[in-house]
Amino acid sequence: MLRVPTFLRHPGAPLVVLMAVLTLRYIGLYFADPALPGNNLQYPAGWWGWWDQSQYIGSARALAQGDLSVAKHWYPMGYALLGAPFTSFWPAHPYFLVGLAALLLTAWAFLRFARRTGVGDWTATALFLGSVAVDKALAQQWAIPWNTTPTTALLWVMLWLVADHMAGQRRPVLLGALVSAVALMRPTDLLSAGIILGGLGLHEIWHRRAAAWGTIWRVALGGAVVGLAGLALHVAIYGFAKSPYMLLSTNIGFSLHAYGWKAFNLLVAPQPWWGTGQGLISRHPWIGLALVLLPFAVRRGPAVAVLAVAAVVHVAFYIAYVDLLPTGLWLFHNVHYFKWVGPAFALLAWLGLVQAAARQRGWPVPAAVSAAILLLLCVRIVPVPAGNADRWRAVQMPGPTPGFDQSYFKGDAVLRDAAGEMRNIPDMRLYPVPQGMRAFGLRRDFVPPVEALPEGARPIVSRAVLAWPCWLPGKPAACRRLGGA
Repeated sequence: MLRVPTFLRHPGAPLVVLMAVLTLRYIGLYFADPALPGNNLQYPAGWWGWWDQSQYIGSARALAQGDLSVAKHWYPMGYALLGAPFTSFWPAHPYFLVGLAALLLTAWAFLRFARRTGVGDWTATALFLGSVAVDKALAQQWAIPWNTTPTTALLWVMLWLVADHMAGQRRPVLLGALVSAVALMRPTDLLSAGIILGGLGLHEIWHRRAAAWGTIWRVALGGAVVGLAGLALHVAIYGFAKSPYMLLSTNIGFSLHAYGWKAFNLLVAPQPWWGTGQGLISRHPWIGLALVLLPFAVRRGPAVAVLAVAAVVHVAFYIAYVDLLPTGLWLFHNVHYFKWVGPAFALLAWLGLVQAAARQRGWPVPAAVSAAILLLLCVRIVPVPAGNADRWRAVQMPGPTPGFDQSYFKGDAVLRDAAGEMRNIPDMRLYPVPQGMRAFGLRRDFVPPVEALPEGARPIVSRAVLAWPCWLPGKPAACRRLGGA
């Protein structure tokens, strides 16, 4: 009989094992990354030569020197503040310890939250490692400096504190401070923090009523302390004007245009439209399983329901971001936008399976809803020739295949149609495909006639069909090859 080592039977063993494995994985990925500064002699700056990362380190260095000039600061100050103390200690790697600390804090909070939902520590350890550390593309997002790294830790600590609060162990001032900290790190993720806090508020009002006001003012107090400090720093740098980052984000913004098409491209199968790429659910089917089993998982309790709503809304929100395309999901590491929801969906998938297997009273209702969700995930949004359609989702333009930068990032490219001008990047996107290039409408469809199209250009529209899911094994060739031409 296999004898389990005494150490592994200790209550703290899962946490120790998880921390050790994550630390080794992080160190290995960090120093082996081709983009690590100094790893590539042709590009010695490494990721500090990328746009986002160059702004992070430039701002951190400026803060360390007390320089508050507008030209030195682009993004919200939270992430730069974390890196500033390390710019003199380890100039080339000021975010190494920040990233490692955030990863370990996230793992610790995940285990604490999972324990509140009745999941054992060894199971939670396996779920976290499976959803964070196994896939190199996901694990790499912790090694690369991103402001989503500390934000992920903050959101998971919030979830753990909310689960504790619902169980009677309350720290409302800390919760409020964490919400403001998320805003200082990454304002777009404030939506997730707000949902987590809002879920707690509803729970308090429903269960504690009069006592809930005590929680509310304490949360507000914690939020005000951190928020006012952040506001003071913003005013010291920008005055009462919007930062350049705020102005650019407003210009790109979000759009609900062709939302189902965008969701299919990002989550399921971009290949029929773009000829390349991989959907988030296709690469990580546990996300699809979690979505299907959500009606069962949320029966585990209010903390799980808060997690489910926050995770689903987070994904739904980013799908609407105009500049988030399947081409950049893996190529430009935009998958880091979804960093915090990876372990969330792994936990939800496990809880859904456990709850479904239990077949508790009333199980036919969640079973019916799960069947409906599965049916929705069987829908394919496929490209077909436009025929006489009065609006086009995309246009296939024949000719030599251009270079990626010469099409995808061509900022002065414009197409004019019956409804006006379509500018590359904010309104449409050009993308090289075999034997030519495609233009995709991002804020609206093309309205014919479109001026100056080359001879032989073929308009494309989308069609919804019900078929075997492209995110499951055994997907047909139609899910993997360019279509619509």
